[in-house]
Amino acid sequence: MGLWNSFKIKNNNEIINGGISLHFEKGIEEELRNEYIDFVKWLRKKYIFPIHINVYILNCERVKLLNGNLAYGSFRWFKKRTPMIRIPSLINYNDYIGLTKEEIYITVMSSLIHELTHYYQYVKKLEQTDKNSERQADYYRFRIIELFYEDKKIINRFEAY
Repeated sequence: MGLWNSFKIKNNNEIINGGISLHFEKGIEEELRNEYIDFVKWLRKKYIFPIHINVYILNCERVKLLNGNLAYGSFRWFKKRTPMIRIPSLINYNDYIGLTKEEIYITVMSSLIHELTHYYQYVKKLEQTDKNSERQADYYRFRIIELFYEDKKIINRFEAY
């Protein structure tokens, strides 16, 4: 999938897979926590993370950006430290009336995909406008999560036998 698949291991040591780590704040719903863990396990099998990335799953509805705005996720990189992503994961079910729990989780977890796309843009050193960067992140947001849930349904069907 384009940007996400632009890193391949050709020889054993050609690209070092830096990996992805999850860090959970207290208070995250256990079922959502498990869904994140399954999702990141799946991501590790499907994609290369050339530079290690720390993902912080926070017990809040939105995160505060450096400019003071509130957002549904943030990606930050540093000169001499590991880049990080912050994803708010406190679910106010009143905001999601009419959606199934799976649909709510897809919505919340898709923010991680959006921010991971910014991570890949950073790793590839893409020079593009903020508008194009956001457009690209939104493009991948639901495509990657759909692939995960398609694979998960196939796996669940086989586990039933």
